[in-house]
Amino acid sequence: MTMCPDRNDLCGWELNNPDHEIFDIHVIEVVGGCASCEHVAECAMPCESVRRLAPKEGRILELGHEKEDGKPRMSYFALLHRDEVKFIRLSSPDHYWATASCISHEQVPAWALSQLDQKKEGVTGA
Repeated sequence: MTMCPDRNDLCGWELNNPDHEIFDIHVIEVVGGCASCEHVAECAMPCESVRRLAPKEGRILELGHEKEDGKPRMSYFALLHRDEVKFIRLSSPDHYWATASCISHEQVPAWALSQLDQKKEGVTGA
């Protein structure tokens, strides 16, 4: 799972928070005995949970994803905040925890950057 429907954020199984100053993380579903624990959001190894990564300010745009055989699904996102753009890569292995990373402009594939230009036009044109 990468984007939660109708939400301005990212989701993933056991998703980490790559930057606590920019994002909040919320547990949206817990499977197993941790469901009643008040510390599940801070726990380093909770049972199994789907977590939402939400920007404290700004707007997330999904730029797209790619999947090669035997490799994790890689999804790319842009966080638009004022005149600044930050890029996030979400790695979603088939059978392991999702990992979000803040990455540089140079690490974003050209096809994803072209999506950013198109989607930014849609945001400003609306």
